[in-house]
Amino acid sequence: MHSPLEMASQDGGVPLKFFLTKDLMPDAETLAQLQALARAEGLAHHVSVLPDVHRKSRNLSPTGTVTVTKGAIIPRAVDTGICCGMRMVRTEIDAQALSASVLDALFDELRRTIPVLEHKNEVLSKQEVGEILVQGGKWSQKKFGLSEEEMNCIEDRGTMPVDTHDAEAILAAVPEKAIKKGRHCLGTLGDGNHFLELQEIVEVLDEEIARRLGLHAGKAIFMLHTGSRSVGSKMMKGYLEEFEERKLFNSAARPLWAMPADSEEGLQYARAVTAVSNFGFANRIAITEQLRAAVRKVLHDDSIKMPLLYDCAHVSIKPEQWHDEQLWVHRHGASRALPRSYCAEHPVFSKTGQPIPIPGSMGHDSFIGVADEGALAAFGSVNHGAGRLLDKPEAMAQFSEAQVEREMRAKNIRLYRYGSDNIAEQAPSSFKDITQVIEAMSSLKLAKPVVRLRPMAVLKG
Repeated sequence: MHSPLEMASQDGGVPLKFFLTKDLMPDAETLAQLQALARAEGLAHHVSVLPDVHRKSRNLSPTGTVTVTKGAIIPRAVDTGICCGMRMVRTEIDAQALSASVLDALFDELRRTIPVLEHKNEVLSKQEVGEILVQGGKWSQKKFGLSEEEMNCIEDRGTMPVDTHDAEAILAAVPEKAIKKGRHCLGTLGDGNHFLELQEIVEVLDEEIARRLGLHAGKAIFMLHTGSRSVGSKMMKGYLEEFEERKLFNSAARPLWAMPADSEEGLQYARAVTAVSNFGFANRIAITEQLRAAVRKVLHDDSIKMPLLYDCAHVSIKPEQWHDEQLWVHRHGASRALPRSYCAEHPVFSKTGQPIPIPGSMGHDSFIGVADEGALAAFGSVNHGAGRLLDKPEAMAQFSEAQVEREMRAKNIRLYRYGSDNIAEQAPSSFKDITQVIEAMSSLKLAKPVVRLRPMAVLKG
């Protein structure tokens, strides 16, 4: 087992701990961002840097990081896509039995029933949006008749912790623009790196854990990546603009400014984060219901079972108890990951650890793993995938859409698009080597790889 590489921060910040191998050390620009993050006000312990760490030109903080504070919130420590996350949906379908014509019919149905950006017409009343923002998974369970077994396979059961049960106080924290967006956004995939991918389990790496999780070679599985959509981004951008225009919390002098969690603004912001996170979980649940309906319709079999393996966010800010301390954990491109020792009440995960998705690019293999004990040193967190080598503008400068489409055809991966995005920004070669990432996760005991997945078909914006 390797130990994290530790680097002192400059000018009195907290240390940087790199939960990766030397061949995955970030470039100079990303290191500079990490040093700035380590000097952010209010940080405690260390900044956890995960194997998929990379910079994004639009963010001050690199993706693939975990920061913790005592009594402070650092809004710009994470992306604006609050509750962006992933879920894995199992099937007993033989992957090789899905012909090209069946895949075409299935993904045509998915494009028809799951919009990329917004529904043309409102799909929720203002009251329903409010109920989702307050209740999250509880609303979805009632709406779709979800079982307790399924709810226990969702992080926090799809309802984030909050300081109050006063629904009016929670809703008052969410900007009206975000609430208005919610009426059109439930059950939408989103563009950019969001996806719905059909995969085949091609290799079982841990027979016992795979058996317990119901993962079998040759079976089809779906991986979904999306979040709170414009509900979350409108909320966060609205707050950031307001706070920075008013020059609160020394924001004019410190780009990575912090606010006391118990201040009026901190309480409001935390409630807003909770509310839009609830919407993010509800969005993934709604898409899963559309996915199940589409599969059953196209395969003409209403008895097909598609159980949820797990759903976890990888952009979050929430209070958690770690090492006998109440901390605010900021996960930026990092999935919460609880090993067996933290899953005592779950009938399966208590024996396996929490399942975690580890996607590669749309042109490379992905993995499903389970959290291992080493994740605790990163405050119960692991990387959310392979991570980028090239930022989106760099990828679009280096690759063309035609190149990407040729590569996908050569690998016999069917690419379905809404036609609204430049697919070159998601070129497979702009991502890190997933096998190196898996090796790092294993060697640092962040996670145990359980199965390897081959992409068969992917739906992108």
